[in-house]
Amino acid sequence: MSLESTILSNSNSSFDLAELQQKLGHTFDDPTLLEKALTHRSFAHEAGKGSADNESLEFLGDSILGFLITDIIYNRFPQLDEGHKSKIKAYLVSAVALSKLALKLDLAKYLRLGKGEEKTGGRQKQALRANALEAVVAVIYLDAGIDAARAFVEPLYAPLFTEVQVKGVTVEDPKTTLQEHLQAQNLSPAQYVVIKVKGPEHRRTFHIDLLVGDRKLASTTGSTKKKAELKAARIGLEKLKQEAT
Repeated sequence: MSLESTILSNSNSSFDLAELQQKLGHTFDDPTLLEKALTHRSFAHEAGKGSADNESLEFLGDSILGFLITDIIYNRFPQLDEGHKSKIKAYLVSAVALSKLALKLDLAKYLRLGKGEEKTGGRQKQALRANALEAVVAVIYLDAGIDAARAFVEPLYAPLFTEVQVKGVTVEDPKTTLQEHLQAQNLSPAQYVVIKVKGPEHRRTFHIDLLVGDRKLASTTGSTKKKAELKAARIGLEKLKQEAT
């Protein structure tokens, strides 16, 4: 059975390449790229040796999206200082924002998940939706270049930029918020220490400890150093807030 036949016969997904490409506004010269972007490692594991998942594409998409969003912010908000620009970017590339945009595309419908992940509600997981969207950005770039990626990202993000620019949405970077909280409490600055990096270069997992003075406030993992640090900051901030109540 061919890869595409396997995908289309998977009862746990509604994978329709033509339908999804229409939603994305991009027709792929190489449709297998899109298939890979939506393949969770649980599906690839069940498919057997040699099957590819979307984790390396997620890594690439994270960088491409970061560049495009930074470029848009730079041109759209020239009057803002660097700190405010950084906070806007942190919000726009956050898992919350990515998940919201993935819902708009109904991206979860097209994810290829293993049976176990499907049973545990994988399609409702914010992280899986966010990761898939990053992977989609990556494959549009690989298929047609940076201009095509920009043509996809800009209209998709238009409502969020409207929120930021017109509605005055308050945007915060958890790392910045944590630093401000620590400073207000006269505590030592946060330190993010990479304890170990596991996996091959294209599929790494970063293990990070968040230290405040001699105290280990959180230990987390992520597919990129940035994601692990953001996760650690959120956990650490929540822990400190709970202790203060």
